[in-house]
Amino acid sequence: WAKAESSSSPPPVLITPNTVNLCISAWCYSNKGQIAAERAQRLLNWMENLPASTNTSSSSSSSQFASLLPQPNYQSYALAIDAWAQAAVIESSKGSAATTTTTSTTNSKSIPDATKAGFNCAKRAEELLMRMQAKHEELQRLSEITNRDLPYNSELQPDTNVFNKVLMAWSHIRGGTKASSIRAMRILDLMQELHHHQSSDAPSWQGIGLSKVQPNLHTYKCVIYAWGHASHTLEGPDRAEEILRHMLSISKAGNNLGKEVLPDEECFHIVMKSHAELVRRRGKGDISNADRARQVTDLLNWMELLGVRRTKPKIEPTTESYRIALSAWAWSHHIDAPKQLEEILFRMIRACELNRNKLRDIQNGLGSKDSFTLAVTPETKDFNTVINCCSFARGVGVPKDELDDDIKLSQQLALKETYDIAEGVLDALLSFPYAQPDSNTFAGMIRACVNLLPDTDERDVRVIDIFRLAYQTPNTAVKSSVIPERLQVPAGGGCVDANVLRQLRYAIPTSEYIRVREEYEEHRRKNSK
Repeated sequence: WAKAESSSSPPPVLITPNTVNLCISAWCYSNKGQIAAERAQRLLNWMENLPASTNTSSSSSSSQFASLLPQPNYQSYALAIDAWAQAAVIESSKGSAATTTTTSTTNSKSIPDATKAGFNCAKRAEELLMRMQAKHEELQRLSEITNRDLPYNSELQPDTNVFNKVLMAWSHIRGGTKASSIRAMRILDLMQELHHHQSSDAPSWQGIGLSKVQPNLHTYKCVIYAWGHASHTLEGPDRAEEILRHMLSISKAGNNLGKEVLPDEECFHIVMKSHAELVRRRGKGDISNADRARQVTDLLNWMELLGVRRTKPKIEPTTESYRIALSAWAWSHHIDAPKQLEEILFRMIRACELNRNKLRDIQNGLGSKDSFTLAVTPETKDFNTVINCCSFARGVGVPKDELDDDIKLSQQLALKETYDIAEGVLDALLSFPYAQPDSNTFAGMIRACVNLLPDTDERDVRVIDIFRLAYQTPNTAVKSSVIPERLQVPAGGGCVDANVLRQLRYAIPTSEYIRVREEYEEHRRKNSK
């Protein structure tokens, strides 16, 4: 009777690997940083140590249920690695890691504790990846020398997805350094080595090798991001650009890997932003800023050239591409910056007009919708970037106390040429159908008059004309909830806000200012009703 009772009892509840993986997944996506990663790895270590603890036990029941114990699988390692990768980003974002920059003079600064914590988490993710790879190689070796009932089919072999998780950890550490970029490069080198080693033995489908480890676009993009955002080093942008050019050379090789690593617009933007950010950090007066800005322009030219070619997927400049180039030259404070900005802006306008013409052709049934996108549309802030760059270009040439009459004349002509650029940009904005001037536009133009033109009655007349155009131009900007009401454009005031009035006050004599201000107030009262 007792035997029958025991046979009718419910079966024991077994913990499967999927059950443990659910717990690891919960910690992985809990956004708890290092605490979650440590708990996830603790569960993984527990599964790894279960067979060892069972073997040391002498009881027959322990050996009976040894085969039923949960064993870590691919998902277990992948989730634990992902937990450490996310912890690297979360921990490095704490404190002041994101705001720490490198000084241009000493090129050295203490690494924040948050960045160090993120570095340690990324290191733990890499160590776990190496442990997973070593476990795979051990099982593979044992399957070759022993006759096993169930052959090992590389179930634990890390694939591209797992390697990319570790790359994400190294590349997205806030305040990452040259060391983190080198560690990302080392992961990429290991992936290339494993891909080369496995390609000969990997199965194929329609002539394409199916290797588990194969660097793809996301792989290279992570490494580019790591170098592009590496602080405390000046070689980061150049190393990122080298990898970008390497990707393009692979894509031109015509092999199967080339289709997987053809760079997209984001790859170009990461490299361009890294060059532009280095220009911004160095600040005014660095003679290499112009060379760095030219590198950004060269990359933009390259994107335009690729846009003409029929590449799949198509690579072409976007609004962001032109905007990065504008920022790089504006931050350079170079004597040629206004001319370069003008050229880039008008190239941007031509690209927009070309896209609009293609849209009209498609609407008339003369083109294909598949390859068409409105990728480039200049906005008001792009025009304002050029105008503001011109308005602050007063320091052209040598100091005034060292100038003779001929040099002073040539400097005045250069300043007048810079003002003509600003005026031409304003005219282009007024005639552009997809953007309208705002208060910042006219404040920049009045500032350009004061800084670039000689102090004469003719300049005062020009300033007054610009101010009248400002309050006669309808304001299309949305009211800001952050800026105080008194500083924004009043009702009926066109594009005149407190900043425009401040610039006007500095630009013309007091008597003229009072007269023009009365005209403006009368106009505002009439149009505010």
